[in-house]
This record gives sequence, C-alpha cells and structure tokens, in this order.
Amino acid sequence: MEDVIKRIVEAEKEAEERIERAKEEAKELVLRAKEEAKKLEEEIILEAERKADAMVEKARIEGEEEAKEILKEGEAEINALRAKAAKNFEKAVASGIELIRGG
Repeated sequence: MEDVIKRIVEAEKEAEERIERAKEEAKELVLRAKEEAKKLEEEIILEAERKADAMVEKARIEGEEEAKEILKEGEAEINALRAKAAKNFEKAVASGIELIRGG
C-alpha cells in the first residue's frame, strides 16, 4: 500500500512538473508571438511609410511638370500679346503720323 501511495505522489509530482513546463512553454510561445507581431507591425508601418513617401514624391514631380507646362503656356501667351501689342503700336504710330500730316 505504501508503494501505491508513493507512486501516486510521484505521479502527482510529475504531473505538476509537466504542467509547470507547459506553462513555461506557453509563456515563451506568447512572448515569441508578441515579438513576431511587433516586428510584423513595424514592417507594415515601414512599408506604408515607403509607399506614402513614393506617393508624395510622385505628386511633387507631377506638380512640377504641371507648373512647367502652365509656365510654358503663359510665356507663349505673353509672347503672343507682345507681338499683338507691337503690331497695334505700329498701327497707332502710323495713324498718329497720318493725323499729324492732316490725313
């Protein structure tokens, strides 16, 4: 009978040790999972930041190109107005001269 009690006590002790090892393994698993989740979160954030930077850069380049095109169009309009003004000035001078001559 004493052997039976001794085996029961040993079995209980082994069971408790297994439970403690399982708890430690579970803690390690949870800790590793948290570390991996944190690492994944950081990678996702870095990727999102890279994409956002690329989008901003693309928008900046497109804005610069659009501004250059608008400036080019504006310069063409200014040149056209200058040519028209010069032509009108020549007509006005000619008209003024003709008026002075009595014409």
